[in-house]
Amino acid sequence: MSGRLLHDLDLGTAAEALTGRSAAFVPVHLGTRDVRVATLLDAVRAEPGLLPPRSGHLGNWEDIALGRSGPMDFNTAVCGGGHGFPLIYGFTQTEADEAGGDGVYLPGSLVERGRRQVLSLYTWDGRAFVRRDRSRPLFCPLVQAEVDGALVPLVEVHWQRMRALTGYRFELEATRLVAHAPLVADMLCVLLEEAAGKENPRRAFAELISHAARLDGRVSRCELRPDGSGYVLDGHRFGSARALAEAALLPLRALTEPRWFFEQQASLPPVLPVPSHLLTTALSALLGADYPDAGPWDERRPVAPGTTEDGFRVHLHWGARAMAGCPPRRGGYFGRKSTARALRGIVGPLVRDFAEAHPLCFVLLPAPVFMLCPPDTSEGDAHELAGLFKTVLSAPPEAAYDTALGWLAESRSHLSGYLLDRFRDGSGVPHDGAHRDPAVPVEPDGFRDLTLRQASALVAAFEEALA
Repeated sequence: MSGRLLHDLDLGTAAEALTGRSAAFVPVHLGTRDVRVATLLDAVRAEPGLLPPRSGHLGNWEDIALGRSGPMDFNTAVCGGGHGFPLIYGFTQTEADEAGGDGVYLPGSLVERGRRQVLSLYTWDGRAFVRRDRSRPLFCPLVQAEVDGALVPLVEVHWQRMRALTGYRFELEATRLVAHAPLVADMLCVLLEEAAGKENPRRAFAELISHAARLDGRVSRCELRPDGSGYVLDGHRFGSARALAEAALLPLRALTEPRWFFEQQASLPPVLPVPSHLLTTALSALLGADYPDAGPWDERRPVAPGTTEDGFRVHLHWGARAMAGCPPRRGGYFGRKSTARALRGIVGPLVRDFAEAHPLCFVLLPAPVFMLCPPDTSEGDAHELAGLFKTVLSAPPEAAYDTALGWLAESRSHLSGYLLDRFRDGSGVPHDGAHRDPAVPVEPDGFRDLTLRQASALVAAFEEALA
């Protein structure tokens, strides 16, 4: 990681804290910083080997790759534009009648050209795989789908389709963690011991193991508690921290080796500990996920790529609407004090006890700013937005949100319904059957001149105007 990148992204204060070891984890949300969009994109492109992950979900990426996915088009701009790559999180649930499933990426269905095909889903009942209805969500790693008369792991169904998309380099987040399985298990053992000594151990355990999955596909929030030398998770006892840590690797292997996993189904524990999203995010960052071509590192190359000469890691990560939000209207979960506290509680002990873990500056890049880039099939939108950007750039930086709200009050009717629908709450991959031509996101004049704080404020203004 070069000093130039630290300078360009205004990370000097974070670097001082990490270099002086006054902190082991420093979060930075660039959506709150006056760093120009052009500066960020140019800096990323100039840094050898760096390609920040854009954390997405397992599911339907076909229309995303073709630029006709409505609110999900920011993935097209980031990943198709070469600014990042899709790092796939697989601990999601199929969409269902009950709440809790993934209604954005729709992993229980196949969606292409705006048309949805609902899959027949099967899970284990203790003796065989049986078909399930759509009444409740199912944990994707534990589900099989019927394809051409045969059962195929749901993960594999989507993974094969995703890997076939031209111009996209997908990576499962679980792959890097499984590649370092012994180290990850050792780290989890340390973190479990650390959590047991916390003032609020119940919360600390939940920040490591957030869910318990049953082999029939049910998954829910869980309670993990020490029991002598072992741990009890939703009524099932693991004899030691090591046994629990190794069991927590099983859902990860269900993503990376799904056929192997289902072959072991009858011998698996009845309850599987599911590592929390915060834990997998922190471990991925410590293990250098933003340098995807570097591959696993070992004792011959014991320092993760992206580690500075001063011995700390800078991890760049494209976060979407839930993670990054759109300051000042929504900060996203990354901006919450509880998230920072939990990540410090994970990273700190690992930096203390493992030579492989270095103090971490986690830099969140707000992917929603690319919602301001319309498809090339809507030339009128690009022209109108260029006018908005010119107006915002001529106003004081802190006035971007109010300036955009005023502009929208007068000019919103000039924008296409497709563009405006991107900013409506609760929208995901379109599956209404409507025909949409493939498209490429276009950066209107002035887009790269905006700071990330201004661009985030514009997204916030659109959300507010369309709420």
